[in-house]
Amino acid sequence: MAILDARARRLTEWTLVARPLGRHITVRVPSAWEDYGLPKNFEGPCDYLHRLEITPEANKRYWLHCGGVSYETKGFLNEIPLGVHRGIWDGFSWDITHALQPGENTLRLQIIKNGGATYPVPQVLSGFLPYVSATFGGLWQPVSLFETGAAWLTDLWARGAMDGSVIVEGTLDGELPAEVRLTVYSPRGEALYTARFEAAQHWEHRFQVGSSKRKGTDTNLLLWHPRTPALYRLIAEVYSDGALSHRVETEFGLRTVSVEGATILINGEPFYSRGVLHWGWYLHTHAPNPDPELAERELRSVQLCGFNLLKACLWIPSRDYLRLCDRLGIAVWLELPLWLPNMNAEQLEQTKREYEAIVRQVRGHPSILIWTLGCELSTRFPSEMLGELYALVKRLTGSPLVRDNSGGGECYGGALREHADFTDYHLYGDAHFARTTFRAFLDTIREPIPWLQGEFADHDTQRDFLTLRETTPPEQLWWLERNPHTNPQGVRWFYETPFVEERLQQSGVWNTLPHLVQTSRLEAVAYHKIVLETMRSLPQTSGYVVTGLKDTPITTSGILDERGELKISPESYTGINADTVLLLDWHRRRDWIAGGDRPANPDPYNHFAGRTLSPRIAVSHFGKPIEATTLRWRLELDASRDQAPSPIGGEVSLCAPMQRAREICGKGISFLAQLEVPLPAVEAPCSARFEVELLSPSGEPLAANRWRWGIYPAPDWASLDAVAVYDPAERLWGLPPDLPRLQSSEPPPDIRVLLTTSLEPAQKEFAQRGGRVLWLISEPLPLLDCERVPFWREAAHRFLPHPLWNLIPRPEHLDERLFAFSTDIALRANTLGDVPLIPLWQRIDTRTGFVHCYLAEAAIGAGRVLIATLHFAGHHGDTPVTLRYHPAGQYWLWAMLRYLARR
Repeated sequence: MAILDARARRLTEWTLVARPLGRHITVRVPSAWEDYGLPKNFEGPCDYLHRLEITPEANKRYWLHCGGVSYETKGFLNEIPLGVHRGIWDGFSWDITHALQPGENTLRLQIIKNGGATYPVPQVLSGFLPYVSATFGGLWQPVSLFETGAAWLTDLWARGAMDGSVIVEGTLDGELPAEVRLTVYSPRGEALYTARFEAAQHWEHRFQVGSSKRKGTDTNLLLWHPRTPALYRLIAEVYSDGALSHRVETEFGLRTVSVEGATILINGEPFYSRGVLHWGWYLHTHAPNPDPELAERELRSVQLCGFNLLKACLWIPSRDYLRLCDRLGIAVWLELPLWLPNMNAEQLEQTKREYEAIVRQVRGHPSILIWTLGCELSTRFPSEMLGELYALVKRLTGSPLVRDNSGGGECYGGALREHADFTDYHLYGDAHFARTTFRAFLDTIREPIPWLQGEFADHDTQRDFLTLRETTPPEQLWWLERNPHTNPQGVRWFYETPFVEERLQQSGVWNTLPHLVQTSRLEAVAYHKIVLETMRSLPQTSGYVVTGLKDTPITTSGILDERGELKISPESYTGINADTVLLLDWHRRRDWIAGGDRPANPDPYNHFAGRTLSPRIAVSHFGKPIEATTLRWRLELDASRDQAPSPIGGEVSLCAPMQRAREICGKGISFLAQLEVPLPAVEAPCSARFEVELLSPSGEPLAANRWRWGIYPAPDWASLDAVAVYDPAERLWGLPPDLPRLQSSEPPPDIRVLLTTSLEPAQKEFAQRGGRVLWLISEPLPLLDCERVPFWREAAHRFLPHPLWNLIPRPEHLDERLFAFSTDIALRANTLGDVPLIPLWQRIDTRTGFVHCYLAEAAIGAGRVLIATLHFAGHHGDTPVTLRYHPAGQYWLWAMLRYLARR
């Protein structure tokens, strides 16, 4: 079949006939038929009708080209069959010459979409969109008409290398041999090269851009790189009997992708992928085909946040979208649309045919750097078929970065014999387990190849229902409806979104929605800061993909909201999501537990006042080597404090004697300096900002980063009168030894406040009589409907007014200063027995709308019980193991006991 001619004209006006529904609709193409109100669970068939006025000319062929149709298409012209095509993602052409008649012609395309009984989602290449929202049907990509002479191109692939060499391959059909003419234009529009030659069916032509007599790279060449996305234009023309028969235009870049050990290189320069995941979902259409203006705005927005790559997860972007990525310098990780498949032998063969067609059509885009054949595949998909597909993509692309199964067989029950040029995990998790989890999969014995996180670091923020409903037409918010006709669940396993608004109203937090929207977005930034810095601090990592680009019906983890608007300030990410990132590290500590040494995991974000800290500063840099001379630091206490001390700071020279500057290599982590930072004495807890800048020889900043610290005075344990501890399981490691320990659950008469890790009946009676109890919970208890839930992910935090915050600064939102308190346990109950719980610290589940609690108070009889599920001691990810290295934990315990003693 002929590929699309540059002179083709688009057919945009169609009549959509859904006879089973009795619907006749005038539609514009491209679009999905669900955009015009057809039910989501209707598979078709639908007929698309178009009138063609053509007077056929002798010695010409006429072609109909469909850029993408979902899923099966049967074509008829004047009711003469044209062909049958199956597949959502690959374009195709039909020769319609034999069916044309002079004057008016009737074109009919009969379509059945995937997702119904004919083509169930798991049996075809449906991608992930059905699990996000719904399947889509119809002519979702442009339909065009063009004509050729007696010879035409069926394939064209142009690719260039960093040395200026270019290879153009093509395949011809029709009356052969034919003459091929090539014209190449520079990124500036100048004609650079022309060639004419006679070719048979398959041909290859090589030429050089720039000088061909040099060694190395010509500095005058304009190379394609995400930083400098230079594109060359190629016009390929086929002449038959001296007349122009077919004309195809394409673009290519001069770029070489290579691998050295764990390092990916573009044009010999180390490249660390900082990607964002995209499932292809859009608010205004059911198909993954955004308006060009929206697509460009979204991509430019994430570029401002430091992202240099987009992972098209289980969908194939349109050629226009990929050209936009080429032009903007957005690298692309293309993941072919294989997820949760359940295919027989015939369907597996269909998959191979579709894969070859897809790859041939998109492989010429210089932005595509990485290929994966599917996602999180288990043994339901045959390993030998993955091997065949891997070999196919390698042969068709020559890419050094192809992998069979994104996420890996280790994690999803797939084959352990992998066909892969790189390692790829999807290690979603809470911030306080990031380092432990990443190291567990990084520290394995394997060949030195790139190690990537193909998906990770999702943080669902509070959905902005108010703005969404105020600014969006109701028909585009169908996924918020509970009506199964409007919003059928389909294959989605997550169907909670339609119930979230009601749950927020029932739990009493609806009126705080605007505040939760804003604070949860700040919490997402704090989460990303911890997790991305953890990735950059681990040697041998090669990049990551953050989930995701935008909010969708099943998630709110986007950098953008559903409408494509940035949810956060780009400046929030530039220090942590760049070629050059400054990192903060600390001396290790250990504790002697159960007769042996164990890592103590000191809290890196909270410190006791009056001490001198020794932070170690490193830099993760990928790219060309840079020269640096100075490390500048600054510590500034919260300006809201009365009589805050003046900022302190300093500079450290990075230059060795007799050196002008220090060169920092561009492929990993370099230690810079150990600082000495004296903390001021304070009488009450406060916050501080610690900032570091890396300066060039000219004094320009090369990188900057900042962290928020909590500064605490040492707690005055001796000031606590009549306090005792009941800790039968010895959970409170590192608690000061001078606090009296009880061996019995019965508090003695002289005790007014009890710190307990196990609330016994005698202690409830103690509270009834007027005693005060601080109850620390570290495991789920049915009494309080405790649940294990993420602390950072899928949550927004709310800190309610309470007298306790007079002793501890009331947090505005969750950030790194609360890292050491990270826990898995939250209370779902609203009562302790028949006594209401007064929440101090709530967790709002941003996916389901349910409300949990981490800190609450109950008035029992004449006494009070303060309940906390926060982490204070014990093995729990990367949090402090003992209170010795948990300054905030010590102070909070002291403050809570003091609060109870005063009540």
